[in-house]
Amino acid sequence: MSRYVILLFASVLLMSSIAMSDESQNLLETLRAELIPEVGMKTSYGIPLSRENTQVFADWFYTIQLTLEEQPLVEQVLSDLPAPCCDDNSVLQCCCRKNNKICNLTRSALGLAAWLVHTKGFTRDELKVAVEEWLRFLKPDYYLAKALEERGSDPAIYGLKSHEAYESCNARQCEVSLNAGGCGSMGLKVILEEEKEVPACCRAEGG
Repeated sequence: MSRYVILLFASVLLMSSIAMSDESQNLLETLRAELIPEVGMKTSYGIPLSRENTQVFADWFYTIQLTLEEQPLVEQVLSDLPAPCCDDNSVLQCCCRKNNKICNLTRSALGLAAWLVHTKGFTRDELKVAVEEWLRFLKPDYYLAKALEERGSDPAIYGLKSHEAYESCNARQCEVSLNAGGCGSMGLKVILEEEKEVPACCRAEGG
């Protein structure tokens, strides 16, 4: 094989690789636009999307008392939604609740659902859309990876892991902050971000 043919073959492979890369990037961005809400986006319930809302939503889980008419609606909708932190379970009964615990990821979804039904009077369809929107906002990589897999694509091509890797409960990341892909802890305080270690020179004991 002549040097010219080898160079031509290499050029064709390179161009094909670039075209495939552009195509992959376009698909990922298309899915992101379709599935993943952006921070600050307006919602149907009037509260723009922000991780800062997680604590408020999670607190509603304990403070809002649903009526006998409202409770079945919330349970019916959330029992049909897979929990992105452990999707062989529903949002209503994520794996933590089997041990009478609850992670802040699902606690925020349950609290939001209770508020939407009790305060805003949301219907079944409205509730499902709003809660799914909130979960997609909190766990974008899980939903992107799963969407790619459902289309027969390997998430690794797009710089993502398989969707199972983002199931934070199953990955023992219940105590990891939300911004790092975890559940935001099992305690009453939601951990939004990992605390940055302060260098010794900047701490009081550093002198």
